Amino acid sequence: MDQPPMQAPSAPSPAAVRVPWHASLRTRLMLWVGLLLALLLLAGFAAAFLAARERVVADAEARTRYEAQQAADRLDATMRSVRVSGEAMIELSNRVSLTRGELLAAMEAMLDANPSTVGGLVAVEPGVLADRAPMAYYVGIAARGVPDRDLLADGYDLAGRDWYQRTLKATSPWWSEPYFNETAGGRYMTTLNLPLRDREARRIGMVSLDVPVQALSSSLESLRTVTGQRTALFAPAGTVAVHPERGVAFAHSLAGYIARFGRGDLEPMESARAQRRGLQFTHADARNGTVRYSVLQPVGDSGWSLQLSLARDAMLAGLDSAMRMLGLIGALVALLLALAVLRLARRITVPLTELTASAGHFASGEFDWPVPHDARGDEVGVMARALERARDSIRLQLDEIGRYAAERQKLQSELDIARSIQRSMLPQDRDFDGARLQYRLRARLEPAKAVGGDFHGHFPHRGGGAWFVLGDVSDKGVPAALFMARAVTVLEVAAAAGDAPDQVLADAARHLCEGNDACMFATVLCGLLDTATGELAIASAGHDAPLLRHADGRIETIALESGPALGFHAQCSFQVWRGRLQPGALLFAYTDGVTEALDRDDAAFGEDRLHAALRGSRSAAEACDGVLRAVHAFASGAAQSDDITVFAIDCATRPAAGEWPIRLRVPDERARLPELLDAVAAALRDAAVDGGCIHDAQLVVEELACNLMDHGVRGGVDALAVGLAIEAGRVVVEIRDNGAAYDPLAHPVPDLEADLDQRPIGGLGIHLVRELSQRTVYRREDGWNVLRIELDAILPAT
Repeated sequence: MDQPPMQAPSAPSPAAVRVPWHASLRTRLMLWVGLLLALLLLAGFAAAFLAARERVVADAEARTRYEAQQAADRLDATMRSVRVSGEAMIELSNRVSLTRGELLAAMEAMLDANPSTVGGLVAVEPGVLADRAPMAYYVGIAARGVPDRDLLADGYDLAGRDWYQRTLKATSPWWSEPYFNETAGGRYMTTLNLPLRDREARRIGMVSLDVPVQALSSSLESLRTVTGQRTALFAPAGTVAVHPERGVAFAHSLAGYIARFGRGDLEPMESARAQRRGLQFTHADARNGTVRYSVLQPVGDSGWSLQLSLARDAMLAGLDSAMRMLGLIGALVALLLALAVLRLARRITVPLTELTASAGHFASGEFDWPVPHDARGDEVGVMARALERARDSIRLQLDEIGRYAAERQKLQSELDIARSIQRSMLPQDRDFDGARLQYRLRARLEPAKAVGGDFHGHFPHRGGGAWFVLGDVSDKGVPAALFMARAVTVLEVAAAAGDAPDQVLADAARHLCEGNDACMFATVLCGLLDTATGELAIASAGHDAPLLRHADGRIETIALESGPALGFHAQCSFQVWRGRLQPGALLFAYTDGVTEALDRDDAAFGEDRLHAALRGSRSAAEACDGVLRAVHAFASGAAQSDDITVFAIDCATRPAAGEWPIRLRVPDERARLPELLDAVAAALRDAAVDGGCIHDAQLVVEELACNLMDHGVRGGVDALAVGLAIEAGRVVVEIRDNGAAYDPLAHPVPDLEADLDQRPIGGLGIHLVRELSQRTVYRREDGWNVLRIELDAILPAT
């Protein structure tokens, strides 16, 4: 064959290269890829088999859960039928006055009608029946091998039995642990005990129904026929009633079985059983390594639990042989394919490896490294020459990238400086104190870019009080930031000369129109707060109306008529809303970046979510931070599309100097307690607190102070202090004493239904405090016991 003529020194273009098919790298690669596909097919088949294996396991586990649920339902039906019989007996005795004989006949009829029961006890306290004599008679079903028995005639001490006393005190039926009953034919029994009450709910006796454990176990027979499947049944206190292992049933509790036989794998099941909840889990028997899937299913509300487990080996018994055969075939095919690929790889991968090594040097920045095989006439040569041209192009591009990176770094540095300057223009959070009121101004700003157009600010008013502004400039980024800086300056100058929000906005509108060739504008909310009285005056230039969260938790959108945004017209007029910020209330303003924040599905945050986030806030800081957290959680990582700014002012009462806290010596100044209670009432009346809440606050202070005066000396108390404030619509009382650390809230709640002679002494006072308050918190602080009590205050409307 004639050879093609040699070209000039310039490299041939890729389109001019013609490679014979038998020398083509493509042909060899196609063959290699074909073999690789065969391996992939084999791997896919193996993956499908593994998926089938997992499906078999999943189906077996689902079947086990279903069968456990069905078996538990059968047991629950049996136990519920027994409970229905007992409750019917009690209902009959309550509705109809029965004689002793009629009561026993009714009991026998109930037992005979329920095939699960073999006998039952009717016990009545003295003075209930017509003959005023007590009764304790066991009614047995002779056909089921259980005789009758008069317990009182046999001298049986019924009242001294724990189970009898427990049933008298019980408010609902309860099942006993299994026990061996020789009288009932040498069988294990479980008993449902039901308290007997008269029409006035007095304890007059009990009814109990005996059920053989075998009657419960028989409903589980169908579960034992499945290979590898095991069942167990546990009584309410954990006694093993049914178990596949010999000698376990009735001899151990589940916890005892775990400890005795080293079954630590069952500890999660014991925990779930004790909590009366279901559980599905996979575990391994430490004794023999058997892996089982177990389901613990509570039996209704009886307290009994059913365990059904299935061995993993039994699940996969039919699948293992097929798996071994398929694995053998797959290994043989893989070996043959690997040998073929290895033979071809020796001839194909050498040049590719050398080219890859050169590319690796280029990746490390060694662009002078030689490119091998550039003289070859096949695809390897084409790749080598393309790699050389790419190397030269990369050198040029790296130079460009270096220059671009330097410029970008400079720009980012300038933006960081601009961001810092913009933030420094905005004021910090501040507190203002009036005669008896305290105001806290808090704001948070999060620009969508490095710099933004949102702003907030507050300035002192020359007549007392404070100006506050919140604004949103059109557009974002650097232009908005520049217009924002101008707007803040203009508003501050206008506020220094103005006396009302409408005047400030009108003056600012006139100045911002001057030289506004870019036609930018800003929506602005401007307000004036009188810190002496809490009076508010607010005007809006196209901005969203603020929200007022009242002390009682209600949220109101202020009915504020808005004027035009600043920057459109030089001559504008604005309406002024006037109101008062009461103690416990909170004023909240925001930009549209809050309500228009979007999640990944482009759904807006909206006003409803804003109200929900604001409702639980107790202070201005909590309101700002809580709303921002809610917005970020809603966005779920979606890019921020607009600047976000929130601004809040809260109001709280500030006790007059020298009045609070009031300190008393213990026990020397007990006579000053009336003076302390009068001071509480006077302070709360001054704050316009509802009379009922004042009474509750006096009760709380009196109870706790008297308790410290009377008993504090034993705990080392010689001084107490009482603090009083109104926060977030609640009266807050703090009682401090310098005694040994003691948390009164740890005292158990008294049983008010128990007889007086059975109640422990103490605890009623702190129980009264708990009942009157909405929140009680104890803490130890600098050697003092501090008890904080919060009570709802009904304050006048804002």
